[in-house]
Amino acid sequence: MSIIRSQYTNIKGKRTELGRKTFKEEDRHWHKEAKSQKSQLESSHNHGIRKDVKVKMNRKLT
Repeated sequence: MSIIRSQYTNIKGKRTELGRKTFKEEDRHWHKEAKSQKSQLESSHNHGIRKDVKVKMNRKLT
């Protein structure tokens, strides 16, 4: 859960919000991304293209 702090100011006698800052209690975690990358590497089919092999034109058009 995040904490939102707002700064207010008076403009022509009315209270308006000047700025807002969001403070997060916990850091961001990237464990799910690491798991998915590991599962992609272990899967049977290839991901992406090889940079050292030229792709034929008929493969590019499909």
